[in-house]
Amino acid sequence: MPNKRLLIVSFIFPPQLLARSLQLLKTANALAKLGWDITVYTADYRLLKYKCDESLLEKLDPSVKIIPGYTFENWLLANLTASLSLGMPDDKYLWRYRGEKYLKEFLKTEKFDALASFGLQWSSHLLAEEVKKFTNLPWLAHFSDPWVENDYHHRIWPISAVNRAQERSVAALADRLCFTTEKTQELVLKKYPPEIQKKGMSVPHCFAPELYPEAEPFEEGLHLVHVGSFYGKHNPVNFLKAVSAFLEKQPRFKKILQCHFVGLGQGKYGSLAEELGVGENLEFIPKVPYFESLGWMKRATALFSIDVVKNSLLSKLPDYVGAGRPLFAISDEGSPTWTYVEKLHGLTARQSDVEDIAEKLERLALSWEKDSALTEFRYSVEEASFFDSLNTTKQLSEALEELTRKES
Repeated sequence: MPNKRLLIVSFIFPPQLLARSLQLLKTANALAKLGWDITVYTADYRLLKYKCDESLLEKLDPSVKIIPGYTFENWLLANLTASLSLGMPDDKYLWRYRGEKYLKEFLKTEKFDALASFGLQWSSHLLAEEVKKFTNLPWLAHFSDPWVENDYHHRIWPISAVNRAQERSVAALADRLCFTTEKTQELVLKKYPPEIQKKGMSVPHCFAPELYPEAEPFEEGLHLVHVGSFYGKHNPVNFLKAVSAFLEKQPRFKKILQCHFVGLGQGKYGSLAEELGVGENLEFIPKVPYFESLGWMKRATALFSIDVVKNSLLSKLPDYVGAGRPLFAISDEGSPTWTYVEKLHGLTARQSDVEDIAEKLERLALSWEKDSALTEFRYSVEEASFFDSLNTTKQLSEALEELTRKES
């Protein structure tokens, strides 16, 4: 029996070096293993302002076909289109309009069994909506993060009104609506009638075990590793203050504790670390290739994350889990990231509370002093498998299979 064919519409895809791209690398590979023939309509990465890592393509299943849709971006145009769109989700409309024209011709001769679109670039869903209209393919729209309720979205009335209208249109026409946590699913869909709510499903972000390189742990000391950059209110300032407070209380760890920020240049945070007297305890490493960052995760004594997102799962958390290291989440209490880290026996601290972060650092350090393996904070392979790409993608595959059976 031939494989079923899936058309994926996503502005973001490897080798773009973005969180959504990395998730799609793992998802596309797993879907191929599960018997899907995949074609991806995406943006031509050679024309993008985003940083790309072409080594990602080496890890993509060779059966996945990529159609690089035309776009034109540079820093000037990107800023101009963002201004013209006033923060509306369709700031990739040049790519979307070209894509609609191309796919109408392409799909006259190429036949598919199902359609899937992936945010965060909401233009992907708006393009898939047009494809749905002229093909009637069963369509799964993967929101990942909230759209209207996004923590970083504009709340100005005209802008939010357009966002609501576009989200409502997609939610009404799509056959399944996928989110990364049940909390996000409930937050987004509670405003809709039951016939739309019943389309919802939640599948977490994932890790792929085969992508991790071999990595030797640090020889000595307590090494905490953070991977990723910061933006807006999302910053490490309170963590740096907490490190200072902890070391003032427990000065013997001054020669033992090392915190490594991978993907973050020293900049203003290096200056702040020096002002706080903890410069020797922090290392700032500029951006590294994705697979190298996975190696840093494997080397860590423990992994820590800092975020201010209340309603979404931090996309790098599953990569942390796949590295098999104890977890320390500095987040909002009750956020999806906080909840999952607690389920995995990790530490949590409120990102706005320096004293709380310092207390948890002390608990981690004292536990390490007694047991360098940090056994009390470890999770089992079975618990980690919740985020394994084959397990998470199997849920997507089954949903797509169900939709194709309904259409046949």
